[in-house]
This record gives sequence, structure tokens and C-alpha cells, in this order.
Amino acid sequence: MKKNKIFATIGALAAVATIATSCGGTNVDYGDWEGVEFTELEETNIGTNATPDADKLANYTEENPLKIALVTDSGTLNDHSFNESAWLGVNTFAATNGGGTIDASSNTVKTGTIHTMYYQPANDAYDTQGRLAAMREAVTNFGANVIVLPGYLFQGAIKEAINDSAFDDVYLLALDCVKEDDNYQPYEYNERVTSVIYREEQCGFLAGYAAVMDGYEKLGFVGGMAVPAVIRYGSGYVQGAAAAAKEKGLENPVSVQYYYAGQFAATPEATEYANTWYANDMAEIIFACGGAVYQSVVEASIQNNNAPWIGVDVNQHADTSLSEGTRGALKTSAMKNLTFATQVLLAGWVNEGEKWNDTLAGEVVTVGAESEMVKLPTPEADNDEGCWGFTNYTVEEYNELYKLVQNGSIKVNSNSDNETLSANNFGVDPTYCTVNYIG
Repeated sequence: MKKNKIFATIGALAAVATIATSCGGTNVDYGDWEGVEFTELEETNIGTNATPDADKLANYTEENPLKIALVTDSGTLNDHSFNESAWLGVNTFAATNGGGTIDASSNTVKTGTIHTMYYQPANDAYDTQGRLAAMREAVTNFGANVIVLPGYLFQGAIKEAINDSAFDDVYLLALDCVKEDDNYQPYEYNERVTSVIYREEQCGFLAGYAAVMDGYEKLGFVGGMAVPAVIRYGSGYVQGAAAAAKEKGLENPVSVQYYYAGQFAATPEATEYANTWYANDMAEIIFACGGAVYQSVVEASIQNNNAPWIGVDVNQHADTSLSEGTRGALKTSAMKNLTFATQVLLAGWVNEGEKWNDTLAGEVVTVGAESEMVKLPTPEADNDEGCWGFTNYTVEEYNELYKLVQNGSIKVNSNSDNETLSANNFGVDPTYCTVNYIG
């Protein structure tokens, strides 16, 4: 009788359930802690089809191509994060389905039946009006049919565009945006707008679980800003660490040092915290979560003989601007599959006859492991031999765990109430994991 490894399920009130599979399997719940409500974001399975139907593609010609534009948020196109990943999805979709090639000098597709172009707000206009101006440029100068908007900073610009006649015939694909303006006031989309948000807590869980299963017992988390997406990453990380600690039956709880830098950028304070944790054996591995704040963790890692770290949003091992030592110290990345999601959504728009389907039109939908939109990168799936840095926890074990997240056997708490989470050890049993929340 073969006995598979034990896995952890996060259940009601953030209770952790251990799933032991043996001749059919049993579920054993343990612990119920007050203070943190269990909530689970409802996923929409957007599918995995990134190829439009041939008869739909036949509507486009080299003389009358489909035109897809992207506007960058607060960084450059080559930011090794949201902008770059979404743009790779746009260009890949165009080259694969339109028969053109990616021009090396412009990094756009100018041939075939699907063309691409990107726009960056002016250096002194990284605000709602600056982003809106770049979006208008995509329409007036390029004639964009669809504009891809990567990142929550576009929320205010989308509200303005909905009431701007320049966008009457343009469709907007937002990534990580919700229906709130710059002042956090709610508004509604029209049928030409859709947005996708992610279950960051799932890939955070996978990263925390993997780190502890690999042998790390002192963890760190350096977040950018305490916005819902980053909060869910961090909470999932803690939940995964607690689940793995329970499974391993550790004598002492794993610990997590937890800090928000207050901005999506490297800061002296974030670097100092990470350096102190590494140097004083307070954290053996640190999850760098939130835009360029990872640079603080990387700097501290370098100062401590390339200490281990975990990346976020994209497969950061693929970032060749990082040194070999820094890439070698990266153990994994908690990924949103931005490149693939962009292709799937664009294919759906084409197949629906140049519109969003009824599920997407005017809505914010949540995607996660069910449609393979959050994950950890693996050498085979991501064509990157070095992206898996763990030595004791294997890709095969991860794949088995991932299936349980995909099919709902493992449920991770989506709660993003930072005040409640930080005051209640993120809802996990301190017998298995303790969080030192710094703020």
C-alpha cells in the first residue's frame, strides 16, 4: 500500500487540514483559531486556449490588421515584471497568430495580420492624466482595437476612458485592476472593459510551503505596499509555511519576519531590515514581494554571500540583468502567469467577434491555479533549468501539491484585512508558525 505525502488545506477560520492519502485518503482537521475570518475569492476559469479560431483570424489582413497596444504603468517596458510580462504576451499572441515577426529594434510586430505597439507615459506624467494621454495616443496614432493596461495604477485612467468618446470603439484589458478610482471610490465598467485579478495567496502558499519543506525554518517577507494583492501574497506565504511545518512535525515553530516598505521601490529601511535578518540568523530566506522592493532584498542577499531569496509576479530567474550569483540564490518565484493570461484573453476577444464574452464584459474576474494563472515556475513548464533552486523539495512533489490546489482540495484563505491578519498571527496556529509583524 503506497502512502503519498501529507498536504495542508487551509479551512474555515484559517484552520489547517492535513490530507493524508492512503488507499482513498482521509481528511483530518486540526485547530480553529478566532480572529481571522476565512474567505475565498471565487475563481473564474478563463480556460487555457490561446489560439483564436482560424475563421475569426481570417477577418484580418496585412492591409487591415488587428492592432493591439499596451501602455506601461509606472516603469519602462523592460521592467522585468508586469509591463514586460504582459508585453511578451501581446507580442507572442501577434507573432503566433498573425504570421508576423517581432522586430528586434522596436520590439513590436509590424508585419502579418496582427500588429503591436506600446506607449509609455511622459516622464513627468506618471499619473492618471498621463496614463490617459498615453492611452489616447495608442488610439489616435496607432488605431488600437485593444489596449492592455498592466497594473492597478490604471484604475483612475479607466474610469476617465469610459466617459471619453475617443475610446468608444476601443476595448480595454486591465490586469490587476478593480473598480475603484484614485480616491478608492467605486465605479462601474462598461461592456468594453474587463479586468483580471489573481489569487496571489495560492502561489504565496506554494512558495512558503516549498521553502519549509526544503528545510528553511526562519523565513522573511519584505512587501512593497500593504495593498490587497501584496497582503494576499504574504498571508499565503505564512499559511504555506505553517502547513509544511505541521506536516514535518517540527519540534519548534517556523518563524516569519514580516515588513512592508510602504512603496514599490527599494528603500534603505527595507535593505537594512533584510540585511539584519540575514546577518543575525533571523531569516534564512526572504520573499521579496512588491515591484522594485526586491532590489532591497537582492542587495542584502549580496551582502550576505548571496543568501537565498524568493521572487514575485514573474519568473525572476529569467531576468538576465541580475548577476549569476543573485539568480543562483533565487529559490523560486511566486508567479502570476501574466504572459499566458494575456494571450488567453486576447484569443477569447477575437473568438467572441471582437468583444469580451458575457462573463468578462464589464467585470473584474479572479483567476488562479484552476486555469494555471498562478504557480511556481518549473524547468519543464517554463523552459528554464535554473528556475527551481530547491534541493530537498522536488518538482514532482510540487506538481502533486499543485494539483490539489487546482482541484480545490487545498483551500487558501483569501482574507486581505491586514489589520486583522497582523493582529492574529495571520490566522495560523503559533504551534507551527509565528509571525513577527513589524509593519
